[in-house]
Amino acid sequence: MPSRPAPVPASLDADPAAVDGVGIGVVPTRRRGIEMRERLLAAALDEFDAHGVAASRVERIVERVGTSWGTFFRYFPRKEDVLLVAGARHFRERVRPVIDDGLADPARPRREVARAAFDALLEPQRSPRLHAEMLRETARFPIRFAAIVEEGEMPLIAMLTGLMADGQQRGEVRADVPAPICATVLAAGVIFSTLPALAALADGHVPEAQVQAVSAQAFEAAWSGVGA
Repeated sequence: MPSRPAPVPASLDADPAAVDGVGIGVVPTRRRGIEMRERLLAAALDEFDAHGVAASRVERIVERVGTSWGTFFRYFPRKEDVLLVAGARHFRERVRPVIDDGLADPARPRREVARAAFDALLEPQRSPRLHAEMLRETARFPIRFAAIVEEGEMPLIAMLTGLMADGQQRGEVRADVPAPICATVLAAGVIFSTLPALAALADGHVPEAQVQAVSAQAFEAAWSGVGA
């Protein structure tokens, strides 16, 4: 299957944004388009979950939904963009609320909030393998993911920066290092340490518990460098 579909006819919706020469997909505003995109997203995730991303076929997805290849690629210019859209939704609905709620709770240690945010990031909403595929794709294409999230170039770092700055004011995070650097150290320490385990989980070689153990160890090590 080609990674780039043939152009589809122009319509009332437009996708002017492009990353690496490929658009990031139309985000519909009309009910019919919203419903179609949601059906395609759900069908694609089911397909990925059943067959794995590499073995999944767009023809099966569109046949299940009752639409065309052109419609699918209009919303998801790359088959793998399904994972990035799902990842963006997971970030907005599962990860960011942990930070927002934590910042609103003055009694909660910021270290605990940060750890909860990474736990939420790694918690599967479907199968562990599919979640691992989603996170691995997000790590492979961070700029594309950020364009879909629409919260700046590095949404996770920006979110953690706010938490680190608040932690500095409370004396819980090192004050001699800028908050963005603390956030980057924490995110990089956890994510890049966990990526090999995530890849192994996605390929079916290790259990989910091993990913959680690696993440916990990586968080402790990274926090030792930023905590006060």
